[in-house]
Amino acid sequence: MKLLLIIISLILLLLVSAYGLRVFKELGSSLQVDAIAGPLASHDADQSLNGSSKDQILQQLLKVGLKRSPVLDDTGITKHLLRLERKQTDLQQLQQYARDLQYLNQFTAEQHGPIPASFWDVRTEEMEKNQWSEYTLVHQLAQPEWQPYLELLAKSYARFLNFKATESSGNDSALDASLDLFALVENYYHAVPFADLSEHAKEIKGETEAVLMIWQSVVAGTTRNNPLTHKPLFSHSIFARNNVGTMYQYAQAKKMSIGAVWGVSGFAHRYVGTPKNNNQVEHMSISMVLQLVMHEPVLVLDAVEEEKLLLGHANAEESHADMALNNAIHKEFKPRFSKNRLEAVEHLRSVLRTE
Repeated sequence: MKLLLIIISLILLLLVSAYGLRVFKELGSSLQVDAIAGPLASHDADQSLNGSSKDQILQQLLKVGLKRSPVLDDTGITKHLLRLERKQTDLQQLQQYARDLQYLNQFTAEQHGPIPASFWDVRTEEMEKNQWSEYTLVHQLAQPEWQPYLELLAKSYARFLNFKATESSGNDSALDASLDLFALVENYYHAVPFADLSEHAKEIKGETEAVLMIWQSVVAGTTRNNPLTHKPLFSHSIFARNNVGTMYQYAQAKKMSIGAVWGVSGFAHRYVGTPKNNNQVEHMSISMVLQLVMHEPVLVLDAVEEEKLLLGHANAEESHADMALNNAIHKEFKPRFSKNRLEAVEHLRSVLRTE
């Protein structure tokens, strides 16, 4: 009998070890979206520059909505003019930049989602790594072939602005607004060839994963760090900042967390737990990507929540609410999404509203 118990214990240990190794490998993986390399820009170093030409470009940049000084992490007109003096750019490029920004202003306003000019006026490390600047990226977005993506961003922002305008009345909610963006992503996905999508990576296979990644980038654009490598579990590359919450922060000229931007209106209490747990739109979007794109088991996601609880990084109400949200996605959304995406979204909407 004792020998039998030892054998059973060894078998169980081997099974647990094998499962643990698989989980370890899964947790060690990451998904990186590829961004095409930006065009190499050349400048006219011999172009004459005087007070009149500097003032002219200053007025052009003011007219399209740029700020003299940065609003958040944007470049600002003062730095553009400093680059001009240092021959890091030239008049022709800045004049083209002003024309492109005017086009983006007009186009997004026509979609009822006027994206602030200062939102575009940013050069991130990720952009520089891929040879993009604010000048070249804005010029690319102004090209006809990128109109579907620009329309997606503008209409998504319009839906978000409608939510913010009616949020206090209770006639709209963060849950409804965030899930409504799925329909806009579907329209975008079918408007362009798969190879020309704004986001693509070797690990993304088929419509289901592509649609979900694009939706997550527009709703939140954030990720979580891998607990083993301390690197992002997934990345949207240069598209990560193209989300409605970041646009709104530039409109408000105020740095805000995603939780503060979205809130948790529409979610049933059991998926929130405590008022402190205000980032459920973000949590929902990341959990969807981890489960449906990266194929992480829900048990692993729940284990992360249990760890936070044990370490005192979250209270019981918050952890249980996050686990309830993970499991709602696992049981009510994941099995349906590949069969009929929009029907799956509507089903999840009704589930997350219900106490």
